[in-house]
Amino acid sequence: MKENEITDESQNIRSSIWHSSLDELKLRVENRYSQFGYSPETLDSKGNKSYIRHKILTSQYNFKGKRVLDIGCGFGELNQQLSKLTGKESYVYQGIDISDSIVNEAQKQFPDTNISFVHGEFLNYPFTENFDYGVLAGALNYPVKGDNYEYVFEVMKKALSLCKDGIAFDFLSDRVDYRYEHAFYYNPMKILEIAYGFSRRVLLRNDYFPFEFSVFVWNNDSFEKEDTTFIKYKDNI
Repeated sequence: MKENEITDESQNIRSSIWHSSLDELKLRVENRYSQFGYSPETLDSKGNKSYIRHKILTSQYNFKGKRVLDIGCGFGELNQQLSKLTGKESYVYQGIDISDSIVNEAQKQFPDTNISFVHGEFLNYPFTENFDYGVLAGALNYPVKGDNYEYVFEVMKKALSLCKDGIAFDFLSDRVDYRYEHAFYYNPMKILEIAYGFSRRVLLRNDYFPFEFSVFVWNNDSFEKEDTTFIKYKDNI
């Protein structure tokens, strides 16, 4: 067993604790939706920050013809970037969110046949299909009861088991000049350590916002022994 792997018994305890944390988050989001409606304010975002996050999170992969899982999808606005990159309906998208109000709004905003949304908690949801890529933009930036890093580990683990090619996750950094009480700020080195537990091929970007970073993890980390270069990287040269 890996050093940071969680046993089944302790996982059941943690899942119960995390569930109560997500219930509190759901209530907060529902209240903000009642106040702000279809607005970035509902999801604690401002201006064009969501657009920039999505641009970064889609910067390393080719999504054309791919199946995409959006974890904590919010209003599903990742689709705006995916459509721009690949052309409308040239990808298949599924978003999952804990708020049924948010999911209902997302369905109104993006009714296309290649786009679907489900309501539920990611770790507990019984997915019946697999995907090529998983994207998570900001859904982990809230404190959970227990250990946030253990929660990140479990989310990454499940995401990589569902997504054949790789994942892209966005985090708030602990290298900040200010902190909000309702947010959780991550040490980038600790997130990298978790990511390296799953794959040799990992990338961290902290070149877009000073207080956020993104981590990309590829499932396929095979490489040529002759030149020690990742095979999938060479495919893109």
